[in-house]
Amino acid sequence: MSFQDAAARFERAESGTDSFKILSRDAFQQMKNDPPNAGLYFVIGIAAQAYVRKYEDQGVTPEFADRAKAILVGYNARLVEALAADAPTRLRLLGEVAIDYEWQVHDF
Repeated sequence: MSFQDAAARFERAESGTDSFKILSRDAFQQMKNDPPNAGLYFVIGIAAQAYVRKYEDQGVTPEFADRAKAILVGYNARLVEALAADAPTRLRLLGEVAIDYEWQVHDF
């Protein structure tokens, strides 16, 4: 399965923690399958994993889960774009996602 497939599956999935677990697992697997782009997969894997660790045993509102999922769907789209781009663009998009996650996402 490619990252594009994993991203599409996550987008179609429910907003529960199981979907985040699967995305995390798929992203970390892609690191093994595509080492030159491991940084792209690592950022998504860590973000999805952080959500699971924080909320797996807690009830969250559907709106909150949907917002968190939308953030990762957006990141996935940017990284899918990055995978099709040249190396400088790929690095720029990865940096944008990493910066956004670090400084704008406070809930997971």
